[in-house]
Formats: sequence, C-alpha cells, structure tokens
Amino acid sequence: MNENSDVLYRLLVQSVVDYAIYMLSPDGTVVNWNPGAQRAKGYLPAEIVGKHFSCFYSYEDRQKGLPELGLRTARESGRFETEGWRYRKDGSAFWAHVVIDAIRSESGELLGFAKITRDCTEQQRLLSEQRAQEQRFRLLVEGVTDYAIYMLDAEGLVVNWNAGARRSKGYTAEEIVGKHFSCFYSSQDRLNKLPEQNLKTAYRTGRFEEQGWRYRKDGSAFWAHVVIDAVHDDDGKLLGYAKITRDCTEQRRMQREQTEREQTFRLLVEGVKDYAIYMLDPRGMVMNWNTGARRAKGYTAEEIVGKHFSCFYSAQDRLLQLPETNLKIAAISGRFEDYGWRYRKNGSAFWAHVVIDAIRNDDDQLIGFAKITRDCTEVREY
Repeated sequence: MNENSDVLYRLLVQSVVDYAIYMLSPDGTVVNWNPGAQRAKGYLPAEIVGKHFSCFYSYEDRQKGLPELGLRTARESGRFETEGWRYRKDGSAFWAHVVIDAIRSESGELLGFAKITRDCTEQQRLLSEQRAQEQRFRLLVEGVTDYAIYMLDAEGLVVNWNAGARRSKGYTAEEIVGKHFSCFYSSQDRLNKLPEQNLKTAYRTGRFEEQGWRYRKDGSAFWAHVVIDAVHDDDGKLLGYAKITRDCTEQRRMQREQTEREQTFRLLVEGVKDYAIYMLDPRGMVMNWNTGARRAKGYTAEEIVGKHFSCFYSAQDRLLQLPETNLKIAAISGRFEDYGWRYRKNGSAFWAHVVIDAIRNDDDQLIGFAKITRDCTEVREY
C-alpha cells in the first residue's frame, strides 16, 4: 500500500461516526481514537489514548477478567466477538456489540488489536440487536472480516478493499480496486442507475443507508445492509465515499419465515367464522377484527377497530365497570373466562362464552389481550 492509500484508509475510519473504531496495543492500551469512539464513549483522544481499554468495563467484569479474556481469545483464535454492557466516561451504560481482531505482521508477530464497537442500546431494547465497529487505519480495516469496509473515489471506483469485503463479495483487492462499485448490483439496478442515485444521495445528505440485494463475484446474491458516508477534506471538497456492507441474508431469511408464520396465523384466524377472535390493547381498545367477530357482533372492522370493547356489554354492566374488572382479572391472573349476555351492533343480545388472555412480551410487559367469544345462545336455550 502506498502513502496515499494509507491516507484514504485513515479518512475512511475517521469518517465513520456510528462506529467506535480504534487500535489497542498487545497489552490492551488504547493507541488511537476515531470520532465514532469519542461520540459513543465520551472520551477525547487526549483523555483515553494510552489508557487500558478495560476502563470501558464494569468493576465486576474487570474482576472476572473479561477484558483479558477477550484479548486472549482474539490472540489465540484471531478474533473475539460478544455483546454486553460497556460504560462511557460519565459512567452511563450502553449495550454494545464488540469485535476484537488480532493484527499480526507478515511474520506473525502480534502488533495489537483492531477494536470495533457499536452502541446497540436501542436495538437491544426493541429486539436485542446490532453491531459495533472499531479499528485502526489500514491495519484496522484490513483486520475486519465480518464487514466489507472500503473506499470509493468521487466517481464510485473502488480505491481499497478489506478482508471483510474479500470474504463477503469474493473479489481479491487486485481484481476489484479500480473498478466501479456498480458491479455489486444487478443488471436491472444498473440499468435503472441505482448505484449512481445512491452516491448522489450520500453526496447530497452526507449519508445513504439501505438494505437490498447485492452480488458476489460468482454471481450469487446476498441480502446486504449498506451504509455509504460521503468523505470530505478540511476544505469541504468531496474525496470519495466510505462504504460499509454486511451480509444479512440469514437474518432476512429468519425474518421472512417469521412473517410467513404470522401471515399464516392471521389467515387462520381470519378464516374462523364460529368464533369472534380479536385483540385488545392494554386499555381495552379493539385492535383487529376477524370474520367470526363480524358475523357474531355485526360490526365491520372499520366500524369497531379503535373503539372500546365495553360497547359489547349492557349499560348496567358498563355502569358497574364489569368490562374493566374483567381485564384486570386477566392482567393479574393471565386469563379470564365467563358466560354472560353480550350485545350486537343492532342491539340484540346473545349468550356468550368469553375468554380473555393477557398477552405479554419477552420482558413480561403487558401489550394487550387476546379475546375469544362464541355465541352460545342456542346451547343455553336448549
């Protein structure tokens, strides 16, 4: 690599603000510090360079030797990856996805560690997700294998190529450097000028992010999460673009399977005609409405979704706050079951068997109620 390439690698790392990317010495001392690290952890370079990276761990984790375990694993296997709580300068905690790559010279000597961290606190709160990155200039970028990290010039030509790009896209640096990045897109996307449009968005707004199909050297497709950051010099001149891509094919497959299961279940519920099956939010507002509910109670989905389910009760039951009481019982015990009179849209009464089940998420928070009602008038009269 020549000096110009090293400068471009440095600019690539320095342009990334969503990832803390820095280098550790063989003993774990911070060697350098990018803007993403400063943003995520609150330290200025002058405050953290030269200190041991274990300061980002809790006292308990340091007592357990977790920082040393990470370095030892990276040293022995070449790589360490984990998720866990890390701590900023002000003492606040954030959920981090961490990758430590051992960086070695051509002779095998350990030069240090490339460290990438990303704040995934919000993703952890919603789905327990996402990644973090940290590395040092050319060695740092070269050491990353799970992310394709490379530079494009202002025209979209590939300037450099890291191990992660080689691994995910199949090209060696010799094969791809100097070629236009549009070769990773489908022929239809190229015909529609999608690569050029993406660069224009990054140029205009500073950043472009999306998920979509990209293509390897062998022609196989993978589902990619892509970030393109515009890189400018101190005078504001566009030097090129920093590009980070990750293969998310497996995650997409799992999400699609989950969506298909949900759609199948929805179709199943929609197809049931003898039972009114629908959801209530924690306040008792109707959230959805199946064919059986429409048949049993006479309301269309447009008429009832968003209204309180107490409208199915008599005026006397509402005065006694019976609907609210039933929800409280379900929330406390997990389930409520009863027989009683309920009322249709036209005011006619029917004898109903009712089951209300509390629905909670993985954090045990109440997110609503599943309600099943069956018209048992004929059975009662019999």
